[in-house]
Amino acid sequence: MKSKKYYFLGIGGIAMGTLAGMLKDKGHVVAGSDKSEIYPPMSDMLKQRKIKVFSPYNKFHLKQFKPDIVVVGNTIKRGNPELEYIISNGLVYRSLPDVLKEEIIENGPSTSLGVNKLPIVITGTHGKTTTTALIGWILEYAGLDPIIFCGGFIRNINSSFKLGNGKYVVIEGDEYTTAFWDKNPKFLHYRPYIGIVNNIDHDHLDVYKNISETKLAFTRFANLIPNSGLLIINAENKHAIDVSDETSANKKYYGSKHGDLNVKNISFGQDGTSFDVFHMKHSLGRFHMKLIGKFNVYNALAAISTAIYIKIPISKIKEAIASFEGVSRRAEILGEKNGKTVINDFAHHPTASRETLKGLRRTFHGKRLIALFELASSSSRMSIMVKPIINALKTADLAFIYNPENYKSFTKVKLGLNIRVSQTIEQLLFHLKHQSRPGDVIVIMSSKGFGGLKDKIWEVL
Repeated sequence: MKSKKYYFLGIGGIAMGTLAGMLKDKGHVVAGSDKSEIYPPMSDMLKQRKIKVFSPYNKFHLKQFKPDIVVVGNTIKRGNPELEYIISNGLVYRSLPDVLKEEIIENGPSTSLGVNKLPIVITGTHGKTTTTALIGWILEYAGLDPIIFCGGFIRNINSSFKLGNGKYVVIEGDEYTTAFWDKNPKFLHYRPYIGIVNNIDHDHLDVYKNISETKLAFTRFANLIPNSGLLIINAENKHAIDVSDETSANKKYYGSKHGDLNVKNISFGQDGTSFDVFHMKHSLGRFHMKLIGKFNVYNALAAISTAIYIKIPISKIKEAIASFEGVSRRAEILGEKNGKTVINDFAHHPTASRETLKGLRRTFHGKRLIALFELASSSSRMSIMVKPIINALKTADLAFIYNPENYKSFTKVKLGLNIRVSQTIEQLLFHLKHQSRPGDVIVIMSSKGFGGLKDKIWEVL
């Protein structure tokens, strides 16, 4: 393989940083840039692999590195000084999904069987990262040595990716746009052999005007699956069922009442979640996992459906699920101080936020739940999301909303007695110091850095 020089424009994003690490491990020369400082664990991974990161954006970084190919992140827009230099000087630029398809799916590490790679692409508005990580771990535990591309750090392998030599490529499929010149969803590039639609909700309001547009994107994805492959559908999600009705792909369904794989007798505890699984009405027995919440049961059902289809023994599936440690920033317990438990969760959509809080409510039964929610994503800052976010946060006993200065909608509605707005991190920490008490469970909820709150919070507990 001839080594290439790849430069990542927007390398701090989890997907961009993950692909940068994979290409470095494949033997390419890799560098990149971002607008500001990159934080752990991504910064640690890049540093460990000696991937140079430039900041802030400046055309001189490109002049210095002299890349063969520039990978342009999907948040990069015209006006970025490096992008303008790339376009004006005729540098070769490509999207992340395009490079991922060529370098990893089509030309990944050779398989011991000498056959083409078979992509398993996990999609859905919620739960993609956890489901991707769990499927990847089940295949790894079963000795199938998969390639894994995940939108979060998988605790079992302490990485967001793995370059295996097996025939399966486990990929998190995002419905967000590909690049500034390609407004199609990223997951349309990944040539799915097995495709999973875990759920569909109206998200990314800056891209999809309504749920019909969202479903159309997933339908296009489902129609990419070959006749020899499989579409796995959450039978409890109406929008996912609608998508399955629009494709002729082979299908398997999972849920609590309908489908080929069903779940019953779910029980929750601080040590995780247990549930019974039935396949075609035959009991597969009791499953246990360390993750909490009913939504993670459905993530597990998607993973079990996949594993059964590729003929992994049930005993191996159970052992893998029981040993799965989860993903960083997915209801991750950071620690405890003065009897107060702090949890870090990747959150921006009200539906997922509500389900996370409901799961924590069941797990920490009888304890007071405090939610700290950052309006970090562009969707969460739209006025149409105000009421759904407020309703989701009402699941907590007390909630603080941070960073609403970019729009005034929260000042025009009734927040309720248990919800407060904080204009600064210092203000939020002040209120938390005086209103939290021993026994509380405090949940940091953000899709970005929340102003370093996870490090600062310990000072006031």
